[in-house]
Amino acid sequence: MNNESSTEELLQEIQRLWSSSYHGILSTHSLKFPGYPFGSLLPFCRDTKGNLLLLISHLAQHTRNLESNPSCSLTLIEQGSGDVQQLARLTCLSQVEAVNSTASAERYFRYYPETRRYKKELNFRFYRLQIAHFYFIGGFGSARWIDPSRIPLPTPFSTADEAEILFQLNAHDRDLLNQLLSGVGKPGNSPAEAVGADPSGLDIRVGADLKRLQFSNSLDNKRAFLQRVAEISKQSSPDIT
Repeated sequence: MNNESSTEELLQEIQRLWSSSYHGILSTHSLKFPGYPFGSLLPFCRDTKGNLLLLISHLAQHTRNLESNPSCSLTLIEQGSGDVQQLARLTCLSQVEAVNSTASAERYFRYYPETRRYKKELNFRFYRLQIAHFYFIGGFGSARWIDPSRIPLPTPFSTADEAEILFQLNAHDRDLLNQLLSGVGKPGNSPAEAVGADPSGLDIRVGADLKRLQFSNSLDNKRAFLQRVAEISKQSSPDIT
């Protein structure tokens, strides 16, 4: 395999890990104990521009730390079992900024509907990560820095197009969603709901769990997207994580 092919596969692996992750370890600079990093597990989704979107309590240590120093890192880890050093990991060195976008907030609430009251009643705040550098570990002994500009990270369809795709899948093609998830351990009594669509795939919520249907190539219009989902639903082993 030549270097060009190897690099392309690496970039695709990074994009896949980014697309299929819904939580990670956020590390901030401790305000209470200067010089120490402070890490915790947090859920996230992508906002309407494809950036990672976090919802954090105004009382959380992270919020206080970020208000003092917005530089942080978020580490994503491949799902899997066995030797954890063989799992892919992606560390995203980032700057965090507060964000006030109704469209982004509504997208987040589709992924985590129980958090709507956190924002309304408990004064949780939205933050967006601006990625400065990626550090990717593809397994034991394989690691390198990657410039974010080299990775075409998936951005959701326009708000209107995404809403139409999700309405079609949830209102008319719910059996198709259940069929897609039938082979990946879908809880029997938990309804499946499509919550996010981008040219690279579909995000589906099953109860409190999130699943990713990943496409082998990107699709740039909603008609082709829906057709691809229908085609994949007929496969015996769809690419769902």
